[in-house]
Amino acid sequence: MIAETNISLKVPFNEKDRAKSLGARWNAESKHWYVPQGIDAAPFEKWLTNSPTSAPAKTTTKPVAQANTIAAIQDQSLNDDMDAINAKLRDAYESRDGDTF
Repeated sequence: MIAETNISLKVPFNEKDRAKSLGARWNAESKHWYVPQGIDAAPFEKWLTNSPTSAPAKTTTKPVAQANTIAAIQDQSLNDDMDAINAKLRDAYESRDGDTF
């Protein structure tokens, strides 16, 4: 599936290099990854914001299993948040040309 427009992605910080190597681009202004127009979006399926793999699975399990699923989703959300925080800290404190320590 060739992207007819830019497609937003939700790429965890620890997977950014993989997404970039596949052709994803970073929009520094809006701080998000995207598949550029004209690029095959299939390799980015796991990062698509509307992808079934990025949404919680619908289950008909017992409440304990459901609680475990919710906890796993919350853990992933927390990991994504921590990745975003780490990226902002890295950007804020990354040395620049001419910096001396």
